[in-house]
Amino acid sequence: MYVTAILLYIVFIVGIGIFYKRYVKGIEDFALAGRSLGTPVLLGTLFATLVGGATVVGYTGSFYLMGLDWWFSAIGAILGILVAAIILAEKFRKFEQFTVPDMLAMRYDNRSRYVSGFMIIFGDIAVVTVQILSMTGIMVAFLGMDKLFAMLISVIAFTLITFFGGMKGVAITDSIQAILIFGGLFLGMAVLYYMNGGFGAIFNALPDGYFKVFTSTNALGAFNMAIATFGTAAVSQSIIFARVFSAKDSKTAKRSLYLLIPTAFFAFLFVSLLGYGARAILGPDLPPDQVFPLMVTELLPPFVGGVLLAVVIAAIITSTNSILLSASVNLSRDFYQQIVKKDASSRELKTVGQIAVVVFALISFALAYLMPDIVTAIVFAYTMYTAGLLIPMYVGFLWKGATATAGMYSIIGGGGTALIWYILKQPFGLPPMIPSLIVSLAAIIFISLFTKKPTKEQLQVFDVK
Repeated sequence: MYVTAILLYIVFIVGIGIFYKRYVKGIEDFALAGRSLGTPVLLGTLFATLVGGATVVGYTGSFYLMGLDWWFSAIGAILGILVAAIILAEKFRKFEQFTVPDMLAMRYDNRSRYVSGFMIIFGDIAVVTVQILSMTGIMVAFLGMDKLFAMLISVIAFTLITFFGGMKGVAITDSIQAILIFGGLFLGMAVLYYMNGGFGAIFNALPDGYFKVFTSTNALGAFNMAIATFGTAAVSQSIIFARVFSAKDSKTAKRSLYLLIPTAFFAFLFVSLLGYGARAILGPDLPPDQVFPLMVTELLPPFVGGVLLAVVIAAIITSTNSILLSASVNLSRDFYQQIVKKDASSRELKTVGQIAVVVFALISFALAYLMPDIVTAIVFAYTMYTAGLLIPMYVGFLWKGATATAGMYSIIGGGGTALIWYILKQPFGLPPMIPSLIVSLAAIIFISLFTKKPTKEQLQVFDVK
């Protein structure tokens, strides 16, 4: 029954994505839905993009393991969205650009565009690879599918929605799935607690100190968790800023990011309660990555477990569609149009973007099929580009003294330090994000003191309020 229901759901979502092919004429339609997204759809696609499969499955296990302390990660993500809304959302939308590298090129020069664009594409391919493996693992474990068949379904679903529907198709399917994700998490949490005596019974069964700060970590560990998720959300993996560019106006962009904060908070709350419930019922000895699967199969009625399974699949599809679209637009806009053909038409750029979707999906499929053991290494590319872009984006748009050369080296220094720190296995117990941000900030400040000052054109970004 689950197999049929999930396959029909995937076909339904893919069908909606393909339906919106009729609205995709040029690159602005493909990349940004014609800059037409209103608040409901924009909020839906923002929510579905932020609350991915890793959040649903990974956060459930982490809350189970760490109790209250895992909220440092959740709060870091929420603060990252808040900072993006306050500082960059309206300004980025008013410039009517397409990508984060577009904005970096405006503030600095094309060197920053190329470096950041390469990092983003490389990181996006890595994450699409992981998403293929994640969805494949779920369909194999829960639905009994053959691994190769599950991988093919995954990559075909991701590719078709993005290829045909572009941002419009992705945004509409995201919004539908956002309702499923939010409602499904609430339903799963409510049924779990109802079947096991309510909140009082669950909380009384939890160990002493479970809801005390610094029980599972220390102050440094808490800061490490918060800064990692803050940085990722504030840079917003570039895919959330793609939605900012797609808003119908700057006010809509800012309003939707503000509305994302409470909706994300409640999603994190539902996930935390699922984790706490699992700890009380299943005990303390489970590996975190097994918590969600056991909850679905052993703690919940089949229908509710099936809904939660659909939630995870929906979350994976929404995140992956967004990442594929982001990488394809980066290639067409930041490399093809800048290097290969500056006068490329809108339709030509759309075609290049569609070809890039297929190529990146095939590369990710090949990596997932041939080299699944390198996932941990390649997914680090996402952290690397987050570490590289956070300082240049925010300092560059807050401080007029940042120079073009400093911006480029800040990106390279931040990303490079993250890579070195990862290779050295995180000396002093610090995650790569912290030394990366220190190096990136030092680079942009000190190099700015000794290099050519920004031109009037580069400072025009400060004229838009």
